[in-house]
Parts: sequence; structure tokens; C-alpha cells
Amino acid sequence: MGKTRKRSIFNLKALGKDIFAKFFGFEQGVDITDDVAVLYRRNVVIKNIVFVSNIMYSIILFLLSFIQNEVSDWVVAFVAFPLTYVINKFLRKLINMDPQDKTKQSVAMYVAAFYIFFSSILIYARLYTNPYFETAAYILMYYAVVVISLYQEKKLLSQSFQGLLALLTVIHFIWTYNIQGMVGEETFFQFIPRFIKEPEFSDILLRTLLFILFYFVVYAIVSMGQYMQEERKKELIKRRQVQGDFSHIVGDLFSVVFSSSYTLMDKRHAYQVQQMSMKLADYYGLTQTRIDAMNQYAMIHLQYQEIKNLLNDMNTYDEKTYDVLKEKTELGSKIAKRMQLAQKCEDIARAHIEDTANEKFLKEMLVIQPEIDAQIILLADLYITMRGPKSYKRPMAHGLVLKSFQTDLGTYFDYDLKERFLKFHDEFNEMYNNF
Repeated sequence: MGKTRKRSIFNLKALGKDIFAKFFGFEQGVDITDDVAVLYRRNVVIKNIVFVSNIMYSIILFLLSFIQNEVSDWVVAFVAFPLTYVINKFLRKLINMDPQDKTKQSVAMYVAAFYIFFSSILIYARLYTNPYFETAAYILMYYAVVVISLYQEKKLLSQSFQGLLALLTVIHFIWTYNIQGMVGEETFFQFIPRFIKEPEFSDILLRTLLFILFYFVVYAIVSMGQYMQEERKKELIKRRQVQGDFSHIVGDLFSVVFSSSYTLMDKRHAYQVQQMSMKLADYYGLTQTRIDAMNQYAMIHLQYQEIKNLLNDMNTYDEKTYDVLKEKTELGSKIAKRMQLAQKCEDIARAHIEDTANEKFLKEMLVIQPEIDAQIILLADLYITMRGPKSYKRPMAHGLVLKSFQTDLGTYFDYDLKERFLKFHDEFNEMYNNF
């Protein structure tokens, strides 16, 4: 029961994250090197924030209408809903008019920014007379700056701040403290000295300074965010250049390796090696897990077609292509390693047939893939190679090959592994003859 409840809570959290990423994630499915695509996504997210904000404004107006119960309040509250719908539809149409056009997206950005702080001012104008709502409504000015800052655009933020500061000053003098009512019959020069001493002036000054300080903090955050975004974009561009160069180099390298090592990819020979190495691994006492891994490794070089045309899937640059590239390069690395083991087998067989093997050659061969799994595959491969025909040798009988393993060829393998092979040599001879 507890596990089910935990799982359901986890699913709800995951669902919540998915929904948030879909509607409010700034990098959801966006190529950050494409400035227009980034701006379009930001416009979409800001539009969604505006929609949520409009709903909240409507709720505030409804609460006010319930508290004051005046006809004008109910009218404003009901009008707010269709107005919210019209504004959101207009923004959506403007944003989706041409997602690839930077000019249209910039216009949509400025329209959204203007509406954000203009709507906050309208809400304040409606609520400032109510002492219970005035503070909350005033905070909407700061909220407008924060929402506009989400564009991570210093120029837009600077222009919005100038307009908002000018309007805020007018609001302070006209709505918040109704300065025109305090003037009376005084002249400007008579009023100013007296007003400076009033608590209203101190409050206006404090509000203005706090707003300016808040703007500078937000501007600093936006500057850092914009700088980091530019650096990320440059880094991603470099990464893609490296990816492109790497893909071409690795693709050409694989093509060369495959063309020069075509003889090492004989399917019949590979299946023989696989079956014999599995039997030998069982006699040696490897675990089933290691035998399964070795079984896959023994045949992995036959998958070269999957990476032969490495660049075919590299036309786009996103996380999916990076995963494809990583997967293919990992597979290519395993194939190259398996082909190295097959080449080691060829080199040992040829050296002993042509009698060119010496102490130096032995040391060079021993350092190449000395793991027991690789030795098992190598031993099976070497036995099959010695038994069959090659351009540099004739087929050899089982007894002759067995004698070679008892003397020269046995020095390349672990002693216990060699003994296991020699003990059950009749079975390996039967497997070779019946394949």
C-alpha cells in the first residue's frame, strides 16, 4: 500500500514537472544557438505567464466585488474575463504569425512587456484606495519587472524600467498620496519646502529608491544570465563543430579500417569462433554473465554495417543526435577492439607458419588484450585459423595443430586455459568437423 502511494506521489510530481516544462520551460525543445527560436519560446512562455496573471487579476477583482458589493466592481470583474481572453488570443496570434521572423517576434516581445506593466498599473489604479489591497497591488509593479526580466534582454529591461519609473512617479503623486489635493492655494515654490518635510515625501522617496535598487539587482541578474546564455551558445557552436569534425574523422577511419580488414569479417568463421569459445569458457569455469558478454563480443565486429555510414544521421544537432553519435562511437570502439583481437590471431598464425616469431614478437602479442575472455576467443580463433586454408598456409590436421598448442602456440595463453583446451581437444575437433 505504502509503495503504491509512493509511486502515485512520484508520478504526480513527474507529471507536474512535465506540465511545467511544457508551458513554462524556456529551453523546452529549443536550439539555444537559434536566437529567433529562443525568442519565440520565450514569447510563448511569457504569454502563458500573462494568461495566468490575467486569471489572478480577475480573481482579485472578484474578491474585491464580494467585499465591497458595488455594481461597478461586479461589472469590472465580469468584463475582465473576456478582456483576458481577447488579450491572450491577440498575443498568441502575434507570436505564432511567423515563428521564424525575428522582427515579428521582437514586436511580440515589446507588446507583451508593455501589457505586463500596463496591466499591473491598471490593477493598482483599481485597488489603491482599499487599504487591504494597496500593498499587494503595489507589489505588482515589481512583479512586472521580474516577468519582463525573463526575456533576459538588457535593452528591453532598461526601456521598461524607464517607462515604469516615470509612471510610478506619477502614480505616487496622483493616486497614492493625491498631491494635488495637498497643494491648495499655495504656489509651487511655497508648496515644495513644506512638502519635503511631510512624511508623504519621505515615503515616496523611499519607494522610488527601493524600486531603483530592485531594478539594479534584477538588471545585474539579467546581465549575468544573458552573458551565460551567450557563453553557452558559443560553447555549443564549438561543440557542434568538434562533433562534425569528429564524425568525419571517425567515419573515414572506420571506412579505411573496414576496407582493409574485410577478410577478418567472415561470418562463417565468426560463428565457429563464437561456438567454440563458449564451450571453452564453460570448461574454464567462467560465470554465465561473463560467458554472455564474451559471446556478444565474439560477434560484435559483424555489426560494422551499423557504423559504416556514421555521418548519415548527423544532419541535425540536438540531444538525440549526440546520443546516436555516442552510441555509434562506443560500438565502433568495441568493433575496432574485436578486430584488433582477430588481427592478433592472424599475426600469430602467420608468424609461426613463416617461422618469424621471436621473443620480441611474443612480448608484443602478450600485451594486446590479455584478459581471459579475450584469450578464450583468441584460442578458439587461432585453432580454427590453423585448421583452415589461408593465403599463406595449407589446411592443417587436428593432431598437427594440437602439437603446436602443446609447444609454441601455448605460450600466448594462460596455462590453465591451455590445459582445459588440451584436455577436451577431441570435442573441439568434433565441433570443427561438424560445423
